[in-house]
Amino acid sequence: MPSADTPLSGYSVADLCRRWKVGPDKIRGFLRRGELVGVNVAANLSGRPQWRITAESVERFERRRSSAPPPKPPRRKRTDEVDYTAAW
Repeated sequence: MPSADTPLSGYSVADLCRRWKVGPDKIRGFLRRGELVGVNVAANLSGRPQWRITAESVERFERRRSSAPPPKPPRRKRTDEVDYTAAW
């Protein structure tokens, strides 16, 4: 379910520029490299593209680019007892 700030038709390049505080060339670079997936909704395909990026694509991009540390492995508990008879 989209949140209140998610456009129903998808994000435009300008929307993502405001959201991430970067320039439009940076967003277009993400689209060109395939880091973001967008749909060109321009009427004239030989002209300048008008990109719409889905909320799911933005969420995947943000998760991939997140600075969250990887989860730590569970700690093993140390046992003080040694079974010396197991080797016999």
